[in-house]
Amino acid sequence: MPQSIVDLLMSAGLAGVAFLAFAEKYVPIIPSYVMLAAFGALGDRMEGGIVATVVAATIGSVVGAVGWYWVGRVLSERTERFVARRGRYILLTPQLYGRMREAYGSRPFLVTLIAQTIPTVRIFIGLPAGVMRLPFRPYLAATIVGTALWNTPLVVLGDVLAESRMDTTQVMMWFAAAVLAVEVTAFLVWRLMRRPG
Repeated sequence: MPQSIVDLLMSAGLAGVAFLAFAEKYVPIIPSYVMLAAFGALGDRMEGGIVATVVAATIGSVVGAVGWYWVGRVLSERTERFVARRGRYILLTPQLYGRMREAYGSRPFLVTLIAQTIPTVRIFIGLPAGVMRLPFRPYLAATIVGTALWNTPLVVLGDVLAESRMDTTQVMMWFAAAVLAVEVTAFLVWRLMRRPG
C-alpha cells in the first residue's frame, strides 16, 4: 500500500475507516474486499486493534446501506426512472436493479443478509428495499449481520497476510482465491433465494 495512503489512514484513525467504508457505498471505485483487507493490514496499528477496525468498518458500511434504503423510500416508484437515467454513473444497471427487486419476493431478511456478501449487490440492495417499504428494523438487523459477516473475515485476512512472510505474489493468489470462493458461494445462495417457492 502506498505510504501516503497509510499515513492518511493512520492520521484519520477509526473515524477514517468508518468514513471510507461509508463512502464506498456511494463511490465504489475501490472493491470493498481490497479496502477491507487494507484496513486489516493496518488494524494492529489502530487504536483498539483489529476488533475496533472491524466495528468501525461495519458501522460505516451499515450507515451507507441505510442511506440507500431511505433514498428508495423517498424516491419510491421514481427510482426506476432514476436508475435508467443516472444508474450508469454509479455502476447500477436497470437489469441489476430489477433482479434485486425480484429477489425480495420472499424471505426479505435472508435476501438482505446474503446480499451484503455479494459485491455490487451489497452496495445497492437498500434501494429496492426502501422502494418496497420493507420494515426498517428487520432490514437494519439483516444489514448489520450480513455486513459483519462480510467485513470480519476480510479485515482479519488482511491482518494475517500483513503479518505473514509469504511471497507477495503468493499472498495475492491466496487472497484472490479466497474472495472468489466467497463470491461464488454467495452468488449460488442468491440464485437459490430468487427461486419461487
